[in-house]
Amino acid sequence: MSTPANLRRLTVIVLAALSALVLTACSSIPTDSPVGHIEAQTSEPGADSARAPDGPKPGDSVGEIVRGFLAAGAGTANNFAVAKSFLTEAEAQEWNPLASVSVLSGDTEVDSLNYEVTSDQKTLTMSVPVVGIVDSSGIFSSATPSTRSNLEFSLRQENGEWRISSAPNGLVISPTTFRTIFLNYSLEFFTSDFSYLVPDSRWFLRSSSTPTAIINELLAGPAPYLAGAVVTAAPDGAKLNDSNVVTIESGVAHVSLGNLTPAPTDREKGLIRQQISSTLKAIPSISSVELTIGGQVVSESLQPKTDSSVQVDGPPVVIAGDRISRISGTTVARVENSPDLKGAEASDPAVSFDDSLYSYLSGGGRELKRLKADSSDPRTVLRGEGLVGPSIDRFNSIWTGERKNKGEIIAVGRDDEVYRVSADFLSGRELMDLEISRDGTRLAVLSRQGSEPARIDVVGIPRDRAGNPSASLADAPLEVGSYFSQIRDISWAGSTSLAALAQMPGETVQPYRVGVSGPPEQLGQLPGGGDRIAAGEDGRSILVTSSAGEIYSYNSNAWQRLIDVTAKDPAYPG
Repeated sequence: MSTPANLRRLTVIVLAALSALVLTACSSIPTDSPVGHIEAQTSEPGADSARAPDGPKPGDSVGEIVRGFLAAGAGTANNFAVAKSFLTEAEAQEWNPLASVSVLSGDTEVDSLNYEVTSDQKTLTMSVPVVGIVDSSGIFSSATPSTRSNLEFSLRQENGEWRISSAPNGLVISPTTFRTIFLNYSLEFFTSDFSYLVPDSRWFLRSSSTPTAIINELLAGPAPYLAGAVVTAAPDGAKLNDSNVVTIESGVAHVSLGNLTPAPTDREKGLIRQQISSTLKAIPSISSVELTIGGQVVSESLQPKTDSSVQVDGPPVVIAGDRISRISGTTVARVENSPDLKGAEASDPAVSFDDSLYSYLSGGGRELKRLKADSSDPRTVLRGEGLVGPSIDRFNSIWTGERKNKGEIIAVGRDDEVYRVSADFLSGRELMDLEISRDGTRLAVLSRQGSEPARIDVVGIPRDRAGNPSASLADAPLEVGSYFSQIRDISWAGSTSLAALAQMPGETVQPYRVGVSGPPEQLGQLPGGGDRIAAGEDGRSILVTSSAGEIYSYNSNAWQRLIDVTAKDPAYPG
C-alpha cells in the first residue's frame, strides 16, 4: 500500500512522468535504477537519458525473468528489444509494449513487489500499485491511492532457459522512468465557432516517430470527454499518405495527407494547416511545417491567425465591505453601482470577460443575481435550493447548479432563457463547485457522494451555432485528481490545468496545480491551507483567501499576503 509520503512524492513524480502514450491496467514494470547503458536512439531532448537494462542471464529463475522483463520496459531502443529478449520468439512477435502504460506509485520498485508462482513454475502473478493510467490514445486518467494492476505471466523453457510465453500488453513503469521516456503534448482542435484553439492533452513516447503518432491521433479526432464540444477541420477519413510518416528535415516537419473527399476549400485547407502546425510546434526539433494534401502544397498564407486562449485582462472580483469589489494591486476598490449586500447573505461573485455584467448568489444560495455594469439594480435570474457559485462563459451565459444534484447543470443565457443541461454523471451527488474554461468548451465540476473523497470531472460542453448549450453534456467525463483525499475548491489555471485547494492522504490542505490530463504539483505551503482559490488565464496569477478573509497572492513561487486587504470568494473574470 502507498504511504502518505509516497503519495506526496507522486505530485512531482507523475507531473513529469506523464509524457506519452497509453495506459491500461496491465503490463511491464521497470525498476528505478536498472543496470545498463545509456541509449542514444533519438534526437528528442531528454530521451538519451533513458537507461536500458541488461537482458536475461543464463540460469535466471522464473521470478528473475519476470522482474527483468518488467525492468526492461525502460529500454525503448530498437522497439523494446531488451524487453522482448525475455519473451519466447512467438510472444516477442505478439507483445505490444505501447498498448497501455501504467505508472507505479511513489517509490515502488520491482524488487519490492510480491508475486506468486504455481508449483510447476509455469504461471507467475503479481499485483502492483499504480497512480495513473494512460490509454492507447494517450489520454491520462488519474487513479485512486488503492488502485492496483493485476498481472499474470505464463512461462516455459526455451533452449533450456525460462522465457515468458504470455505477457500482458503494455508497460507498467516507475514515475522516474515515465518522465524520462514520455512527454505531454496538446492536440489542437477548434471551438465550435472556430474562434479559439482548444488543447486536448495527450502523452506520447519520446522518439523519432512521435510526430507521426501525434498527427495520427489528431486526425482520429478529440478525446471522448470533448465529444460535441470541439470541432476539427480534418474530415472523416483524413489520414497520412501511403508512407504514413511525418518526416523532419532541417527543422521542417513534412506532413503529407492523402486526397480528401470532398476536396477542401482554401479556408478548410488553412484550418487543417492551423491545427497541424499548432499541434507540432511543441516539439523542439520542429521550427516550421510543410503540409501537402493530395500532393498539393498548402500555403502558409491560407492559415488563419486563430487565438490559442481567451485573454483575461480584468482584475479579480471579490466581496469586501458588503460590496462587490475588484482587487487592484494591494487594494480593493468597490465596483461602481454595486448594491449594499449587508444582510443579503451574498457570496460567490463572478464577472464577465468584458466587464459588462456581474453575478452572485444571494439569500444563502437560494437566488442567482445578475447585475449589469451600468445599473445599480440587480435582478434575480434563477431561484433554487442551495445553488453553487456562478461561472460566466465568453457568451455571457451564467452557469450554476443545485448542490443536491439530480443530474443537471443550469445555464442562464443573455436573454434570460434558462437551459437545463443534462449531466447524468452528477445524479445523486453533492455539487460543490463548477468552473467554465475560458474558451467555453469545458466544464470542471467538483462533487462528492457520501463520505467518499470529492472528485473533479472535466467534461465538454456541446453548443449550438448561437453559442447556447445544447441538451446534454458529453457523456464521458474525464476524472481528474483522484489521488486527493479532500478537495476544497477549484479554478481553471490556464487552458490545460486547474488550481485546487486539496489534500493528499495524511497531509494538510494546500494549493496545487493539477493537469487536466496529468498529475498535481504542490504550490508551496500556505498557513491554514486556504478556503477559496482563483487563478488567471496564464495559470500564474493565483489568489487564495482564508476563512478570516485574508488574501494571499502567488508570485515567484511563493505566497505573499496582501496587507490590510480583507475579502472573500475571489474570482477572475469568467
